[in-house]
Amino acid sequence: MKTANGTLHLDKRRAVSNIGMVVILVSFAMLFAALLLGYVVFRLTNEVWPPMGMQTVPLTLPFVSTVIIGVSSLMYMNFEKSFNAKDVNNSKKYFFLTLLLGLAFMGVQFLLWGQMADIGLYVSAGVFPSLLYALTWVHAGHIVVALLALLLLVPAVFKDYSDEKIIWVQNIGKFWHFLGIIWFIMFVVMFVF
Repeated sequence: MKTANGTLHLDKRRAVSNIGMVVILVSFAMLFAALLLGYVVFRLTNEVWPPMGMQTVPLTLPFVSTVIIGVSSLMYMNFEKSFNAKDVNNSKKYFFLTLLLGLAFMGVQFLLWGQMADIGLYVSAGVFPSLLYALTWVHAGHIVVALLALLLLVPAVFKDYSDEKIIWVQNIGKFWHFLGIIWFIMFVVMFVF
C-alpha cells in the first residue's frame, strides 16, 4: 500500500512526465506542420498536379498503412486498459499486436517507397517527390523511435509491473497515437487530395 507521501511522489512524477510528453509532441507537431505546409504551398502554387507530368502515387499502399496504424492505435488502447487492470494475458496479447502492426506499417512503407521509385518518383526528380519522401521518411523515423520505446515496455509487460510503469505506458501511448493522427493527416493531404 502506498503512503500518502508515496502517492504524492507518483502523482508529481506523472504530472511532470505528462508535461514533458506534451512539450515533445508539440515540437514534433511543429516539425510535421512545417513539412506539410511546405507541401501544401507547393501544391497550391502549381497549375498542374502532379507537377511536370509526374504520376500520382496509387492509393492502395497509403490506405493500407492508414488502416494498419489505426488498428495499432486501437490495440494500444486495449493494451493500456488491460495493463492498468493488471490483466497480464490480455496486456501481453494487445502489446504484441501493437508491436506487430507497427512493424507491418514499416513494411508497407518500404513497399510504398519501392512503388514510388517504380513510377519514377525519385528524391532527385524534383520538389514533389522530395517532399513525399521527406514527409514519409521523417514519419517513419518517428515510428522507429516509437517501436524502440515499445520494446522498453517488454520487461513491464512480462514481469516488472508497477504503478510507475503505468506512466511509461501512458506516455508511449500518447506518442503512438500522435503518430497515427499525423499519418492520417499526411494520408489525406498527400495522397487523397
